[in-house]
Amino acid sequence: MYSKQLEERIDSLLIGRGIKGHVATDRFRQDFKAYLCYFDAVTDGDAETTLSLLEDESNLTSTDILSTNFRKSLWDLVSEKLKADIIFPRLFEVLLSNKGKGIGIGEMVLSLILCNYQFSVDNDGKYGRNRRSELKKDGASLKPIEADVTKQGFVDELNDKYFEGHAPGMVRAKLFSEHVESVKNPEVYFDYFSELYPGCDVTQLVEDVKRDYKDPRKFNTAVGKFALKRYKEVDKWDNIMYINDETMEVVNISDLSNIDSLNLKFTPKFKRSRDTQAIADGYVIVKI
Repeated sequence: MYSKQLEERIDSLLIGRGIKGHVATDRFRQDFKAYLCYFDAVTDGDAETTLSLLEDESNLTSTDILSTNFRKSLWDLVSEKLKADIIFPRLFEVLLSNKGKGIGIGEMVLSLILCNYQFSVDNDGKYGRNRRSELKKDGASLKPIEADVTKQGFVDELNDKYFEGHAPGMVRAKLFSEHVESVKNPEVYFDYFSELYPGCDVTQLVEDVKRDYKDPRKFNTAVGKFALKRYKEVDKWDNIMYINDETMEVVNISDLSNIDSLNLKFTPKFKRSRDTQAIADGYVIVKI
């Protein structure tokens, strides 16, 4: 049931939701058109009905949900009206796999399921009154400071200066223990973090680390919470969403003061060595 009018409606819908300006967004629009018509032909669904549902934003999930912390599947974010449609669940599954350079799996499809939400090539997502959503792949990094604030490898110099070369936060138990043994006085963490994160208030971080520096999980979580707070200050987002591109599980963080129930795993990187990632030393990897 393809028609020029249908194509124009699809382009209007998707471009209006911010799906434009990138090779990946062009492919997304092409896939949307092709599979909408395909499922119209091979199922009892109707492309016009599906498109009309998507055009009416009252049928979509409110972006109020982005102001809460949650762990859900992407499918859980789809409204009951869209779930009940014959074509949309099939179309949704196909479109999920669309990605591109700087655009992760599942990112563009959010603009089809969240009310007044726009995908953005430059800023991930926009919604409400100038609110910004940061989207990350599971296992992505948090940057407490901008890349040019310190030189790469500076953290290794600090490890030599304060901990006899034994970096904190190491994954291997033996290396973590060696660091703990090198700490003669936990007050040293104030100088260490003050130099590693210049211009940042590390008071709470240091208090948490002094209390928990012998416990790997608590130590890494303390650093992760600090990095998350700093990353929000640096990048000015209102919520950050991590997407696992294999399970399509999503963790959304809006309230930074209440994240313990989300069971995030933080892995701080306090050893540069041969790591050439273009990000400042002392970054943190987050796994959901």
